[in-house]
Amino acid sequence: MSDFLEFRMYRIFSFLAIVALSVALFVEHWQLVALSERLDDGLDRIESMEMTMARDSDATGLFYRFIVNNHRSIQELRRSRVLTVTAYSPREAETDDSPFHTASNRPVRQGIVAVSRDLFDAGWVFGKKVYIKNYGVFTIDDLMAVDKRNQMDIFMFDTRAALDFGRKQLEVHLIDL
Repeated sequence: MSDFLEFRMYRIFSFLAIVALSVALFVEHWQLVALSERLDDGLDRIESMEMTMARDSDATGLFYRFIVNNHRSIQELRRSRVLTVTAYSPREAETDDSPFHTASNRPVRQGIVAVSRDLFDAGWVFGKKVYIKNYGVFTIDDLMAVDKRNQMDIFMFDTRAALDFGRKQLEVHLIDL
């Protein structure tokens, strides 16, 4: 009887081992299925991101080409610039043959500036106000010589003060009042 009992116990343990292994395999199978689904979702997201990056890259390329092709126009729209700022006084050596009248046909006075023609063409016109950092607010009322570019000239009655002012790179803001 003992052999019979041993045999039955062996069969029961074998059966239980097979059931336990089956359950373990079943659980592992479903874990693999879940991981596979997560992997598929991740791959779908990666593909979506790659498509978005490709689309954005195309848009970035177009934007870059637009900026490069329109750089000059974009610069002209800027309201703040770093300009070469000098000073002038009412002498024919520094102006035309009418040193006491501006290009706008007004008499010279403290608080006015002359602008280069490229700035004038970009909207920095007579009557507009500019703020020159650390120097104050001035009114555009005169034009500089044709060969000047990206430059502003502060009017001063005192020739010595104008010469002493020198040539400076200053931040200038076009302001609308």
